[in-house]
Amino acid sequence: MREYGGALAAVTVTRRGRPCVDGLRATLPAGTRLVVADTASSARDVDVVRLVEDVGWAAAVNRAVAGLAPDVGWVVLACPAARWRPGAIDLLLAAAARHRGPVAGAVTARRPRAGGWAAPGPARRGPRPDPGRHRRRPTGWLSTAAALVRRSAWDSVDGFDSRYLGGPGGIGDVDLGDRLGRAGWLVVSVTGAAADVEPGDTNVEGHGILEPHAAGLHRYVRDRARGPARALAALARRTPDPHT
Repeated sequence: MREYGGALAAVTVTRRGRPCVDGLRATLPAGTRLVVADTASSARDVDVVRLVEDVGWAAAVNRAVAGLAPDVGWVVLACPAARWRPGAIDLLLAAAARHRGPVAGAVTARRPRAGGWAAPGPARRGPRPDPGRHRRRPTGWLSTAAALVRRSAWDSVDGFDSRYLGGPGGIGDVDLGDRLGRAGWLVVSVTGAAADVEPGDTNVEGHGILEPHAAGLHRYVRDRARGPARALAALARRTPDPHT
């Protein structure tokens, strides 16, 4: 397994460039490199991975993470509309470093209802949080609308499955959490860490390709189920809905 340094970088995906990333960047810890995978970006003061076509959220994030320097061992994944609360990323880093038992491969923030808060400035303002005051619990699922991932864990499962075309909070996130667990990593939820998503700027606007929820769910079941369960899933997909 490749060894990485302890540096932190953030990755997001946009189609509109600078208007989508200013708020997110303002709530990242000071000095954090922000990498934007974009089909047509003119953003300044960020590193842009230029995409010649809209490949979807998962594939775009994979490309951005793959291009990070070897000193980056921690990756913040966030949709462009995410606004980290002060100290949240410090809490996630502390939780990943302190968790006993299997190594925490990803730590995910509590994501309150959209519009509940607006960040006053960089996430490191104020005193450093005390990780001992906040509950950490293993969970099998994460939302990449606001999460921290250990890069070696990400590499061990080859990142996102790019066949899932939805954005953060979709079946692709469920699939990622499941594969991290199968590879022996923990996904840890930290109750004291939070991020908000501004209303009217949802994560769906961060990419242009959408996949019907049912299609992604069927793919998820088909890849894991055996025999009769796979047959039932295929039959359910072919059977018309009598209520439509």
